[in-house]
Amino acid sequence: MARSVDPSPEVPGTRLPAELHRVWEVPAPRATRVPRASLSVERIAGVAVELGDAHGLAGISLSGVARRFAVATNALYRYLDSRDELRVLARDLALGPPGPEPGPGSWQEGATAWALALRARYAAHPWLADLPVRLPVTPNALAWFDALLAVLRRGPFDPRGRLRAAALLDGHVRSAAVAARDLASLGPPLAAGSPLVATLAELLAERGLTGAAAVVDAGLYREPADRRTDDEFRDGLDTILAGLAARAGEVPAAETVHGGAPHPG
Repeated sequence: MARSVDPSPEVPGTRLPAELHRVWEVPAPRATRVPRASLSVERIAGVAVELGDAHGLAGISLSGVARRFAVATNALYRYLDSRDELRVLARDLALGPPGPEPGPGSWQEGATAWALALRARYAAHPWLADLPVRLPVTPNALAWFDALLAVLRRGPFDPRGRLRAAALLDGHVRSAAVAARDLASLGPPLAAGSPLVATLAELLAERGLTGAAAVVDAGLYREPADRRTDDEFRDGLDTILAGLAARAGEVPAAETVHGGAPHPG
């Protein structure tokens, strides 16, 4: 009778989807093709980030990276399995590790520092906001998540409350990054006294849209002339933090919310 053999222990991480093996530096469960000495996964990911910065998410492609290295696209398959894996690597590289390290202040100060730092990362790489929204599954993305949870542990939240607060803060940063990017990429900012706004005021009055008409009449319906959205971002962030504190039964002082958090960008 043949002797039974105990299966060898499973290597941690080998159940990861194929596109996550390299970003986690986990050996693939199958042999890969021998790479060229002139390329590396790190160099390929770096070029992918450069292409995203220059051309947006659509610019991050295996063919685009291959052109930069003056090689055939097939040559990249010695390193990567798909465009999806390329974008996973580029995203994690562009995010980088979280920073700066939050100071010892209140949870509101720490959350503000975290949000401003992530906003700066989105500003440096605007295409990050175009990637699908999903739970973080890569090393740097999870490091950002972990850093925010560490800050929120200073506050009056249970584990589920921390997760909800983290999702709300991350969503605010992401949506504000999209708004800032779009405002910067369009034509001249819409001014309160522009012919278009005047025409809209007439149309609003004709249709009885009184709430919107009142905003236009007050001269508030405009885009920032300098294209900056810093004040709007901070107002939204402070409102979220105050709401989180109120829901948790904590009454934050106004100076705590604005408490001198560093502004990385």
